[in-house]
Amino acid sequence: MLFRIALVSIGNEVLSGDTLNTNVRWLAEQCTALGAVITEHRTIGDDIAGIVETIAELRQRCELVITTGGLGPTHDDLTVAAMLELFADKLVLHQPTLEYIERLVAERGRAMTERLRMQAMVPASATVLPNRVGSAPGLLFDRSDGAAVIVLPGVPREMEHIMLESGLRWIAEHIASGGYEIIAEHVFVTAGVPEADLADRLEPLRTQLPPTVELAFLPSASGVRIRVRARGRPDAVRLLLDQAVEPLRAALGSAIVSENNERLVEVLQRECIARGKTVAVAESCTGGMLGMEITSVPGSSAYFLGGLICYADAVKIHFGGVRPETIARYGAVSQQTVEELAAYIRAAYGSDLAVAISGIAGPGGGTAEKPVGTVWIAVADGYKVVARQFQFGSDRHTVRARSCAAAMLMLLERLRTDERSTQ
Repeated sequence: MLFRIALVSIGNEVLSGDTLNTNVRWLAEQCTALGAVITEHRTIGDDIAGIVETIAELRQRCELVITTGGLGPTHDDLTVAAMLELFADKLVLHQPTLEYIERLVAERGRAMTERLRMQAMVPASATVLPNRVGSAPGLLFDRSDGAAVIVLPGVPREMEHIMLESGLRWIAEHIASGGYEIIAEHVFVTAGVPEADLADRLEPLRTQLPPTVELAFLPSASGVRIRVRARGRPDAVRLLLDQAVEPLRAALGSAIVSENNERLVEVLQRECIARGKTVAVAESCTGGMLGMEITSVPGSSAYFLGGLICYADAVKIHFGGVRPETIARYGAVSQQTVEELAAYIRAAYGSDLAVAISGIAGPGGGTAEKPVGTVWIAVADGYKVVARQFQFGSDRHTVRARSCAAAMLMLLERLRTDERSTQ
């Protein structure tokens, strides 16, 4: 049997969609990495009766319920009250938490209030999970009458801190001591090959997989992640997974960008830094989106020098080194324009590599010759400039996101081509 976990997101702001719920994804990834299985996820509003009913139900069919949200100091933070009702419990003062909050308040130059003091009042039967990046501690109810419950703040940074410091360790220990089967997974990160083509390649192998191994295709703008999951005893599941992965790896071949479950931009950063290469960008239709994606990864300054957002033709000419006659003859969205942009930006910024993007993101601006979704991308490396044309459909966001992904993949291919040529 697997260690089953149910996730409960609490809060009207989450239920209404006003707050993007990133906690579920993070918790699912972390718990699955330990070998647990997420059986379901529920989102409920700030209602004590609803919280009590939901948790009581879930406790009867899983090993652990994890809740996020409703632990703050305001009137609509009702999770603690719900836990008191669920377990017929009472509040007690947790002195270490009170002392921590008092110290935190003093360091910030604020006055201690009764509202803040209430954050240190916890259910008597709970084990306190310290929160060192906020004021509301996490709570663990480990009981014999059903599944355990871990109660966490909804603020992602606080939730992640508590789980990394306490919650994940508790889960790992209970999986190990309980004799549970576990889930092990391997992820192929692919790019540049459509999902349908990948599925065709793998279908003969998929049908031969044992029933305890499953294959999933997870598409995004940057490519397709192919997740292989195996279920079994801890001492045997890794071998089972490896046996399934090997023929899949051979079938996927060069479509594989990484096997570390990384984002494409993380692969690019890792390989640029490993090779000591720097990158600069020139962006038209993506409007800085590529630079934003690159700099979203900590440590990107080790290889990313900067970029030019050249939306207008005049900017392409005056700051991007594109000749006026090039745009006049071929247009801003053309092989010639992006080649001149990439070569100029590489020289101007002094980078090893440069990439230039120019396209028609829509919804307007398309023609019969160059419809919406037409994008040209070029990569310059000081020896040559390589340009490619793409057609990314008619949705503006998709065109821009896929343009960024294609640009990163072209940079990565250029890096790996250089490596092969020196071997």
